[in-house]
Amino acid sequence: MSDAASIAASIAEAPLAAFDLEFLSAERLVPVLCLVQVSWLPASTRLDVPEAVIVATVPEVRLLDPLATDVRPVIEALAAHPLVIAHAPRQDLGLLYTRFGIAMPNVVDTQLMAAFAGIGDQVGLATLAQEMLGLSLAKEQQWTDWSTRPLSVAQLAYADADVRHLPALFARLRSRLADRLPWVRAESAQVAADAVAAASVTPETAWRQLGGLRGMDAQSLATAIDLAAWRMRVAIELDRPIGQVLNEKVLVDLARQRPGNPGGVRAMKGVSPLAKQRAEELVEIIQEANPAAVKELVTSAGRPPSQRAQRWAEMLLSIVQLVSEQTGVAPRLLATRSDAEEFARTFDEQGFEGAGKLAAMTTWRREVIGQLWIDWLAGKSALTGEPLTAMGIKLEKL
Repeated sequence: MSDAASIAASIAEAPLAAFDLEFLSAERLVPVLCLVQVSWLPASTRLDVPEAVIVATVPEVRLLDPLATDVRPVIEALAAHPLVIAHAPRQDLGLLYTRFGIAMPNVVDTQLMAAFAGIGDQVGLATLAQEMLGLSLAKEQQWTDWSTRPLSVAQLAYADADVRHLPALFARLRSRLADRLPWVRAESAQVAADAVAAASVTPETAWRQLGGLRGMDAQSLATAIDLAAWRMRVAIELDRPIGQVLNEKVLVDLARQRPGNPGGVRAMKGVSPLAKQRAEELVEIIQEANPAAVKELVTSAGRPPSQRAQRWAEMLLSIVQLVSEQTGVAPRLLATRSDAEEFARTFDEQGFEGAGKLAAMTTWRREVIGQLWIDWLAGKSALTGEPLTAMGIKLEKL
């Protein structure tokens, strides 16, 4: 293990840094941070050289034990760095924000790089290292107990490999991406922002993470909001995952059915043992939920989209599939069903001006998908049958 202050100073001078975390999350709301791995390229390394030069450059690698030392200086150095590489770091970023209150907006996700390069969606690090570098990374320690001390030789080797090859992967993927790299940086920044938002959830805002609220009446919605707050408070109190307190489906069912006694709560399918123990509390919450406090939310969220907006959304999704085939980028990264439905509904209710404020028209997606959506909705293009292609349709300008 290494000195945090000297590592932080080296990271500050490096042109590129990378990190990974190992933690223990079982049965906890907030995982225990067990290991911080960092790597960086020497300060003399230039990034505007052929990828082979960077791939051949041996990075510095250090492992730090947060159970024995203060790793904050290293986390702060990473957060201040303009180019930090990580692989699928959403959980790591959330944990760092929870533990240290530190965000990392300049992170670049190699999993996203692979997705935008057409290599595959949600590709694991070992698969990516094999594909891009011809390396075989061991996976045996993936689910090991990282809180054990001392760590084994196998654990240390696994942790080292998790960051040692990230600079080389970045170089290889950057060459593949070319002008798509800004897309990756924008999406990586969004991943970082989402991780911070998830880590910042309070009992008062917990309901915003729920699905299944559409179409609820005021009483049901008020109950769902109060149940979500109760669930978060109990999870914090006991340091347990919120799903172990009360899973989302059961929470929504409770809000809709609103049983009037503890027996009714306990009889509902899927109620956790912990929730059964606190059934009296749940009944009290259900009975005290105030529908007057959520009338505005019901008006904005409860109204279904028009029939034509629903039909438009399906067509917009077809355009997403076409663009995905043409670019090799996974459909979910271009636009989700929720994105298409929101776009269609907003266009239906507010026209071009309203739709122009959505992410499909204000981020990198505008040039890839947003303008195609607008052109189709404006009658400037048409989806037509194309039996000679796998999709069976094509988008033609009129």
